[in-house]
Amino acid sequence: MLSNIDEFIKEYKKYVITSYSEPFPLIITKGNGVYVTDIEGKKYLDFWAGIATVNIGHNNPIVQEAVRKQMNELVHCSSQSYYTIPALNLAKKLVAIAPSQSCKVTFHTSGSEAIDVAIKMVRRYTKKHEILTLQGCYHGRTYGAHSIGTPVGIYSKSYVMGPYASGAIHVPAPYCYRCSLGHEYPKCNIQCAKIIEDIVNFGSSRDIAAFIAEPILGVGGIITPPNEYFQEVKKILNKFGILLILDEVQTGFGRTGRFWASEVYNVKPDLITVAKALGNGWPISAVMARGDIGDSLEPGDHFSTWGANPIMCAAASATIDYIIQNKLWENAERMGTLLIKRLKEMESKYEIIGEARGKGLMIGVEIVKDKKTKEPMHDKCKEIRKLCADYGLLVGIGGFWSNVIRIQPPLTINEEHIDKAMEAFEKAVNEVKNT
Repeated sequence: MLSNIDEFIKEYKKYVITSYSEPFPLIITKGNGVYVTDIEGKKYLDFWAGIATVNIGHNNPIVQEAVRKQMNELVHCSSQSYYTIPALNLAKKLVAIAPSQSCKVTFHTSGSEAIDVAIKMVRRYTKKHEILTLQGCYHGRTYGAHSIGTPVGIYSKSYVMGPYASGAIHVPAPYCYRCSLGHEYPKCNIQCAKIIEDIVNFGSSRDIAAFIAEPILGVGGIITPPNEYFQEVKKILNKFGILLILDEVQTGFGRTGRFWASEVYNVKPDLITVAKALGNGWPISAVMARGDIGDSLEPGDHFSTWGANPIMCAAASATIDYIIQNKLWENAERMGTLLIKRLKEMESKYEIIGEARGKGLMIGVEIVKDKKTKEPMHDKCKEIRKLCADYGLLVGIGGFWSNVIRIQPPLTINEEHIDKAMEAFEKAVNEVKNT
């Protein structure tokens, strides 16, 4: 069977462009709940959830039924050219649960596209063009999203791909484990936030439309800011009249133990971008913006043929209903607390685990040579991921040096799943630390 798998991968590479990222060598054929199954019939606990996407589990029957029902009514009509019922229903649900008042919604197909639309909105509304963004951030791979991002792991900003769009100003990330300013929390007085005022004064043209940030940096390595960080940032933004965009593509819909990560950090954004878990696997994204900001867009500023697609809107609407009815953010908080406890025990036990961190079920485990030097160990991280898969557990990799294990399972997991996952994970770590 191995030769068959090798032949499949060889043929796949012959016909499918994979240069954007080498796929993990598994051929997935089925998904159900918190498990996926490969072509050989082996089941895996999916603790990456399609990159924090299937928050309510693979092949959720409630969502699938909503999709089937909508397919019998209307599949496509270019929903940004006409009015449709599913788009209105979904927009009303999002506005009702939005963390900001006077919110309106526009629908698109990916998180990257939503970022581009948000940038257009704030530039149109403020008539300013500069964007503050975090070092080590990742907001997607469309031209605009790529331009405001920074090199993270394999997501480089190649010179030959440039020039990139102008106006991005990068500020230090709230990366306490590797503070670029040389401080230690909590003695630092949140200097990574306060230095933004100096950057505005001395490193910009005072033409700043917005500050954009992931509440917790996902691809960047589950970098988890101190609880006070965004409140300090917001003080500075208010002082200069700068809008706040929160990229909740990975953190939204219950993942961090609250419905929105903005609730975790007690801050109200002017715009939110969402995708991934919004459709639970069906491709849909949205920008949720303060009404006056959203209304500032003019005809021709943006258009998406598949935006507000009826099927995707039906899937998203059912997903939101399921999350709310089952209060999955509460389960994310409970299960995340258990996971962090287990991982912190491993952190104290194994020299190669530099830090376990996160909120709810958005957790990162930084792999290092030793705790003193903190030297990133990408190869060891890659080995751990491979061994985890061998033992029936799927996890991801992130971080600037690709040395952080990403644990972002469906929000429907239980203690039995955690026990099984941690048994596999510790087995992999123990095996790698001995090599």
